[in-house]
Amino acid sequence: MKRLLIFLIVLTELTSYGQAKIDMSPVFSFTPANATSPASTVSYTTPVSFTAYIKNTGNTSFSGSVLVTAIRDTTQGIGLDSTTVFATLQANGLDSVSVVMSFTPSAGPTAFKSGGNGNTIVVWPIIISGSGVNGDSVKPVIWVNNANSVFEFEKSQFKLYPNPVINDLTIKAQNNNRYKNIIIYDLFARKVKELSFIETINVSELNAGSYWMIINSEDKSYRINFIKE
Repeated sequence: MKRLLIFLIVLTELTSYGQAKIDMSPVFSFTPANATSPASTVSYTTPVSFTAYIKNTGNTSFSGSVLVTAIRDTTQGIGLDSTTVFATLQANGLDSVSVVMSFTPSAGPTAFKSGGNGNTIVVWPIIISGSGVNGDSVKPVIWVNNANSVFEFEKSQFKLYPNPVINDLTIKAQNNNRYKNIIIYDLFARKVKELSFIETINVSELNAGSYWMIINSEDKSYRINFIKE
C-alpha cells in the first residue's frame, strides 16, 4: 500500500509538471463600486458589470482561448454571462488578462436574494484551445437592496431617535431578537463606524450628512437611514 501511495504521488507530480494552469485571480472590481457592500445601491433593475482576471499559475506559458462563465450560485446555477477570450500568459502568475462581464439581477426564489442577503457569483475558466489544465474559480459576493426587501420594514423593527441627530442616537428594537452589531456607511458606501449592538450610540464624530446603518442579527440584516446634523 505504501509503494502504491508513493507511485500515485510521483504520478501526480509528473502529470502536473510542465503544464499551464488557468485560474481566476482573487482580484475583481464591480460597477457600481459598492455592489459588494451591505450598503449596495444595486436593485433588480440595476445593470451590474464586473472585471475579473485570468492568470496562469502553471509552470509553462499558455497561449489559447479561454471560456469564462459566471453563474449565480444556486442549486439550479442561474447563468449570468459568459465570454471567450484569447490569452497569452506567462507561467507562475506573472501577468493576467482582464475579462468584463455584465448582468442585471433577477428576482425570484431561485434568483437573486435581497434585503440583507449576500449573493455569491461563481466565475470560472475553461480552456477551449491551447495546452493546460483548468484551475480555480473566483466567488465574489454582491448585495441587492430592493424596495421590497426586508429593509423596507425597518420602521416596524426599530424606533430611531432623534433623527436628525447631533450626538447620541437611540435604537429601540421592537422585538426580542438578538442583534450582533451595527455598521454605519456614508453615501459613498464607505464604512465609517462599526460596533457591537447597543441601544444608544454616539455619532458626534461623524460629519454632517446622510448615512446608512446596517443592523445585523444572526440571520438577517436591516438597513436604516439617518441624518447627522
